[in-house]
Amino acid sequence: MPHYRRRHDGELFFLTLVTQGRMSIFKHSRFRRALSEAMRTTQARHPWETTAVVLLPDHLHMIWRLPTSDKDYSTRITSLKRLFTRAYLAAGGKEASVPAGQRRKRRRGVWQRKFWEHTIRDAKDFRMHLDYIHLNPVKHGYVDRPRDWPWTSFHRHVAQGWYEPDWCGCVDLPHSTDYLWME
Repeated sequence: MPHYRRRHDGELFFLTLVTQGRMSIFKHSRFRRALSEAMRTTQARHPWETTAVVLLPDHLHMIWRLPTSDKDYSTRITSLKRLFTRAYLAAGGKEASVPAGQRRKRRRGVWQRKFWEHTIRDAKDFRMHLDYIHLNPVKHGYVDRPRDWPWTSFHRHVAQGWYEPDWCGCVDLPHSTDYLWME
């Protein structure tokens, strides 16, 4: 059985969280606010720096940097998902179906059980994932340009000079992420 190295010290991580059954939970402002509050609460308990983020109706991508004294992104994700799930269900959110075995383990039908993580290897890898995050709303057909999507760090990165405001506004994107996905 292969050994997977999943905990690192002070590194950058690309993370993806997806709703169960790809439910479009985050198209509703009250649920976006609940996610934001869950993130703030989790971050207060277990700090990290969010370098980039995009929130789409059924998933989110983020790049996080953990403090050098802390290696545990899994605890942060678990807390974030748990806090959001409680708030979401309390606010009237609906669950997707969950197999009986998972239901017996108290799994709720809000998030996919697993999440995707990738350790950023170098500057090129960082830029590739940063671009992927900011192109994601275009890739999914929600907008024509990254600047047109409101729930993204793209606007902050434009203000910091990392991107031009019209970056990739007229580019035809491939419908595959084969050029991007690693390992």
